[in-house]
Amino acid sequence: MDHKRAEIESRTPEFMAREASKPFGWDAAHFLEWATVTEMLRAVALPAGALVLDVGSGSGWTSLFLAEAGYRVVGYDLVPANVELAGERAARWGASATFEVADMEALPAGEPAGAALLFDALHHSRDQPAVLRAIARRLRPGGWLLLGEPTWLHRVSPGARAASRELGWLERGLTLRGLRADLHDAGFCEVRRFFQPTRPYAGRGRAFAWQLTRLVAANFLVAPQAHLWLAARLP
Repeated sequence: MDHKRAEIESRTPEFMAREASKPFGWDAAHFLEWATVTEMLRAVALPAGALVLDVGSGSGWTSLFLAEAGYRVVGYDLVPANVELAGERAARWGASATFEVADMEALPAGEPAGAALLFDALHHSRDQPAVLRAIARRLRPGGWLLLGEPTWLHRVSPGARAASRELGWLERGLTLRGLRADLHDAGFCEVRRFFQPTRPYAGRGRAFAWQLTRLVAANFLVAPQAHLWLAARLP
């Protein structure tokens, strides 16, 4: 089965009902990831009220957080059920974020945006350069792409392999060198790297040692469950 069709069809009514019924829906990792996005937004000095495209927005948590941060947000996702759920969440929050069904490899035309967020979505695409070119076409001159994706370790992740085997999803792991090359080819002229903090933990023994090991490894090489975080600017 085509991986895009598999993604759409895996969002069954039963699956989406479980997602919608969760009291909050996100765990500590989401807030660490949002903290990283917040630092990136601060570093690139994106002004309040700027239009931000949330590409591969999924069930909409990043879009809602961006809207709460004072940005105008349009979320794009391939899966109609995700767009519907994200819209329901936006209505529940009273958030201004809007959502549309779109393939990130061929985004629709629209108002040039000050920034785009591409979080945990690019690794589901078979055509990475096409996604980056599509985003570049939607950004204004000087606009920023904020990107957070799994490293090459994702290729051997048991969870990723299970999702690929059972659901038919495409689960790629990305390399820093490959991302930099494709960003350059898409027209981005400046690339900055950021690093995600560790997860909360209890105990000063093994838990602390594990998180310290992950933090050091992620800064110099790669670490399990750590993303590659890049901000890239158009001329």
